[in-house]
Amino acid sequence: MRKALVAGVLTVVMLASAATLGSTASGSNKAGTINIGVFLASAANTYWEAELEGAKKVAAKYPNVKLTVFDAKFTTNVQVNQLRDALVSNKYQAWFIGPNDGGPLTPTIKQAVAKGVKVGCALVPCGPDIRDVNVQIPGQVIFSGLGFYPNGQLLGQGVVKACANQNPCEVLWLPGLPTLPLEVARQDGLYNVIKPHKNIKVVAVAAGGYLAAPALKATSNILRAHPNLNVVVSSGDQMIAGAYKAEQLAGKAGKVANIGNGCTVEAKQLILDGKESYCSVYQPMTEAEIVVQALIDAVQGKGKTGQYVNSNNSSPIGGLGTKANIAKFTPQFHS
Repeated sequence: MRKALVAGVLTVVMLASAATLGSTASGSNKAGTINIGVFLASAANTYWEAELEGAKKVAAKYPNVKLTVFDAKFTTNVQVNQLRDALVSNKYQAWFIGPNDGGPLTPTIKQAVAKGVKVGCALVPCGPDIRDVNVQIPGQVIFSGLGFYPNGQLLGQGVVKACANQNPCEVLWLPGLPTLPLEVARQDGLYNVIKPHKNIKVVAVAAGGYLAAPALKATSNILRAHPNLNVVVSSGDQMIAGAYKAEQLAGKAGKVANIGNGCTVEAKQLILDGKESYCSVYQPMTEAEIVVQALIDAVQGKGKTGQYVNSNNSSPIGGLGTKANIAKFTPQFHS
């Protein structure tokens, strides 16, 4: 009798241990709750705020889904440590990542996938190659975003349109920070499109700082050096607002075509007012909705891994906003 009792106790302990190991492999799932860690490059940025809004929209459809938000403050080391802590905690069945830089996150993501965590990324690819929009980490569920190289190509298409009747056509390229890998990839896409057009001359590259004020200063300086400037193309619509102000101060308003990035609420109005010519479309809420839905499906054993979804596929105006079509577009974030 005593031997049978001991054997029974050992069996219970072994089963309990196995259950614990199973829980650790995929994160705790108390009472059926799906815990999703939301790791944002920044929680104080209008783009990522819109991403979070999209994530919450999907989560609201599922009473058992809980989002926990982490703010990396645009610091890669902070984000790496947040992911490591989440991995050790075994709390999350899924990670929604808005990377500051996808490369350094790769080892931790691989560890998470090996433990059964479902991982999805938005805007910035997770993995070593910032130009590759296809899922680079085996087992990662999804990446949703436009991609920086094709984004640059869309900006290039706007430049070609703006320069169609100008020879030479002098262009100022106004990225936020020219040395950032994502800006280098975007610039390569831009140059890929405009290079075959011999009438287009990029006469200057200046940092716009992702804000209107530094873009105003940079554009003012370039206009003094290149008074015949024809086009300003920027990696952010907020910088176009500063560029247009510089054009006004220089008496060039209406004589320079402005091409922005994002198709924000403010950019739509600038285009309608004739102050901006084109904008490349971004849809952050849609990106997040796609990723979070895929993660929930994956936790529930549905869907597949390795998905890439271009969030612009659902855009009613395609990838480029113009005065002819911008009225049909509902922007998803502010400059």
